[in-house]
Amino acid sequence: MKILHTADWHLGHYLKGQENDRYQEHEHFLGWLLEVIENNSIELLVIAGDIFDAANPPHWAEEQYYRFLAEVTRTHCKNVVIIAGNHDSPNKLNAPQELFKYLNIHVVGKVKYAESGEMELQHEVIPIYEQRNQPPLLVVCAIPFLKDADIRKSVANENFAETESRIREGILNHYHQVSQLVTNYKNSQIPILATGHLFAAGITPSESEKEIHIGNQGYVDANKLPELFDYIALGHIHRPQKVANKNHIRYSGSPIPLSFSENTDRKIVLILQLSEKGLTDLQEVAVPLTRPLLRLNGSLQEIENQLLKVNLSSFKFTAWAEVKVKLQEYEPNLREKVYEIGNKYGINILKIEPEYANKNTDTEEQMLVYQSIHELKPMDVFEKKCKSENIDIHSEKYKDVLEAFQMILEEVEKA
Repeated sequence: MKILHTADWHLGHYLKGQENDRYQEHEHFLGWLLEVIENNSIELLVIAGDIFDAANPPHWAEEQYYRFLAEVTRTHCKNVVIIAGNHDSPNKLNAPQELFKYLNIHVVGKVKYAESGEMELQHEVIPIYEQRNQPPLLVVCAIPFLKDADIRKSVANENFAETESRIREGILNHYHQVSQLVTNYKNSQIPILATGHLFAAGITPSESEKEIHIGNQGYVDANKLPELFDYIALGHIHRPQKVANKNHIRYSGSPIPLSFSENTDRKIVLILQLSEKGLTDLQEVAVPLTRPLLRLNGSLQEIENQLLKVNLSSFKFTAWAEVKVKLQEYEPNLREKVYEIGNKYGINILKIEPEYANKNTDTEEQMLVYQSIHELKPMDVFEKKCKSENIDIHSEKYKDVLEAFQMILEEVEKA
């Protein structure tokens, strides 16, 4: 069976206040993806979480999602498996399940529980048939993003290390329990594909992934995942990569760069072939870049020289840039000068950050004048406040304080 693995679309995403412009990039990607599905005779599409950027996405992002799924059903691809990521609302994804099942679109937004309180793990096992009266061609263990409540019970006076250890153990246990439900299929030489939306040990994240690995985001040792899975389609990390140097455990990455830290990343989807022999073929297909994200660094003249070397004519949408300007002293008209350079070369400047050769309190206070509120993240504000109180929040002494703030921040973002 020919399968396409993608993840981390983040429909409805915006970057530093540019709310609506990402719609165009996603629209271009989804149109391109339909062509890839049809031209490569894809039989199963797997989307490994974070379809949306937020639990309550804008209406136009939801419209993109539903329209894309409707168009997929008109292609060669007759089966779709979708799991929720940490950014998605499980209930929102699950809402059209009854309709979708008639279209062979299988959605697993969250772990399902029986009235007794026991997990119904069979809900995560999805056989993919060519004809119902025949054995399945493939079985998908569609494991969604696992929340704390799904994988562990609270323990009084448990410290951070103990909590994280039990979370990792809980995630692995969940995978092994689900794998036990498909051993008969495996023994019948039916290939098994698993999904996941998690942090795996040894990966390379970008700045757009949270730097917190607490709660249900503890690192998972991929070497301890069940060996009967022929392929594990992962989401959550935006850079495409193998996990634990295993060819069959992969992050597809995000299809568009979601932060300036991803400006040089390859953006791909993965096309693979599974048979009774397991994984027989895997290809990386490059996603066309339609809007470049530029990181410019240097004096005003050096920044302009960098732009002279960049060819932007081949891109469909206007380039965005973040600029770090090196200064000897405070420059009162810096923002206007940088915007003037941006207008001259036809790019939008989203962030300006001065960097002084001789830092002192005055220049640091002046630097804040340049920063718009949308350029600051909650962690930035927290760090600045701690610094003003002479607290090194990244020191071992204040480790628990930093972890507590990160936990609160995660809960607020979920809400």
